[in-house]
Amino acid sequence: IPGRYLILTPFSDGCGISRKIEDPLERKRLKTLINELTLPEGVGVIVRTAGEGKKSRYFVRDLHLLLKKWEEIQRKMDTDRAPACLYQEPDIVERTVRDFLTEDIDRVLIDDESDFKRTQEFVSQISSRSRNKIAYYKDSIPVFERYNIERQIEQTFQRKVALPSGGEIIIDETEALIAIDVNTGSHKNRGGDEKNVIYAVNLEAAVEIARQIRLRNLGG
Repeated sequence: IPGRYLILTPFSDGCGISRKIEDPLERKRLKTLINELTLPEGVGVIVRTAGEGKKSRYFVRDLHLLLKKWEEIQRKMDTDRAPACLYQEPDIVERTVRDFLTEDIDRVLIDDESDFKRTQEFVSQISSRSRNKIAYYKDSIPVFERYNIERQIEQTFQRKVALPSGGEIIIDETEALIAIDVNTGSHKNRGGDEKNVIYAVNLEAAVEIARQIRLRNLGG
């Protein structure tokens, strides 16, 4: 059962750490930390990648929520008549809050009032301080249009992506690999020489390529 920093593993009392956390000292610290958690017999946990660098209180709070969820599932197992749904992965609203509402996020805008209220309640369980980050979007302009998200979604299907100064990157998917070509295109050369133009375009391309890899989920 996934939480924000931990995954609860009922019927398996082993404890583990995400393989994406590679630093030996951090793995040792986390191992010590999870060994200090109070777990019911026959239940284990796995530290998610998001748990890297986090203090003990984050895991204690996450474990508390996960154990409450597990108790609900056990109650359903005892009382509900089969076939019955015992557990369902949260919808996109709850998953977004659980996985992406980190300390470096300033604000989350929600344009549906019922989802806004539900999210505030959910966030309050995780962190009462983060509740103030959830804002209800009431503007008459649709939120995706207001923040230019529609255009960015359209771009994820385009072969060419324009760069701010007039250059472009071209993304081609082949059977063997993803090829990304960088072109200077109609780069606005403000009196600089060709080497400076190429350098400036490559700087922009490096940022945009990393962004497009995330947007298009090209990372493998």
